[in-house]
Amino acid sequence: MDDILRKVDLIIDRAGVSYASAKEALEQSGGSVIDAIIYLENKLHTTAGSYHQLKGILKKAKETKIRVLKEGEQVAEVPMTAGILGLVGTIALPGLAAIGAIGSAAALLSNYSLEVKKSDTMDDQQEENLN
Repeated sequence: MDDILRKVDLIIDRAGVSYASAKEALEQSGGSVIDAIIYLENKLHTTAGSYHQLKGILKKAKETKIRVLKEGEQVAEVPMTAGILGLVGTIALPGLAAIGAIGSAAALLSNYSLEVKKSDTMDDQQEENLN
């Protein structure tokens, strides 16, 4: 028992993790302190990589706009992130999905359309080529 506690303390000192994380890493590595530290480093790099991917996706979504048009004239423009939040809200609350479907059908019948604009720096010709 003292040997396991000593190893856990070594892992905590080297990796700066909690007792639970150090114990889990030690178990995953078959009792090897070095392998446990490597396991924790790999786990940290995987988490950091996922975070950076998510950050990149959110940055692109922030730069992208959704335009609401009626008969070719712009009525509203919202960031894509607002659209994503609306989608998440619709998935989380099924009642909103029905309201959204009814609203979408009414908008289509009233000659409304949606347009996705990739960047503020894009000129009109480039935008038309995307559609």
